[in-house]
Amino acid sequence: MGQYFWIAIPAELFFLYCEETMEKHQAQAYIETINSHSGKRNIVKYSKESQSAFLASFSAADYHGFFLSTYPFSGKEALTSSGLFYDSPVAEYTIAGNGGYETDRTREIIHLRQIMKQADKSAKAFFAALQRNLKKIPDLRDTLRSGNKNHFYLPTSKNIIPQNAHSRLITISWEEHCLSKDLFYRQE
Repeated sequence: MGQYFWIAIPAELFFLYCEETMEKHQAQAYIETINSHSGKRNIVKYSKESQSAFLASFSAADYHGFFLSTYPFSGKEALTSSGLFYDSPVAEYTIAGNGGYETDRTREIIHLRQIMKQADKSAKAFFAALQRNLKKIPDLRDTLRSGNKNHFYLPTSKNIIPQNAHSRLITISWEEHCLSKDLFYRQE
């Protein structure tokens, strides 16, 4: 069974707490954007120098998801090919993430998923260390009501909504859809 982890936290804080673990495990973070008109994919790589542009991508209309990977990309490999992170051998080293959008009314939960059941040992070690590190965030709680799954969150006055399913059938924003359908988590 694949590994999953849910946490409702601002994207800036998420990557602030991930940064040390990423350096230790030689992992990189990438955001994937997909132009809704042309279907063109773009990958934005996280670095300390481009941190603000990277984090701004979470609120872009073309934001699709992000990836954390321990795959040893060599130099100028094409990071724009469709489905790159889901293809072998990259998938064995990759954790897929989605969510992280935040407005003045809502905070979207971040969902992390180890792509392969039989992941590379470097990816397994990174994901385990990342979860341990995130669970140590001061004031973090784990009592969001959502069935039998453990969802972690930082308390907020905002509504915490599920991660975006990227459904093409929803004609309004994901935030408005969740609020109109009462699809938000209750903080305890």
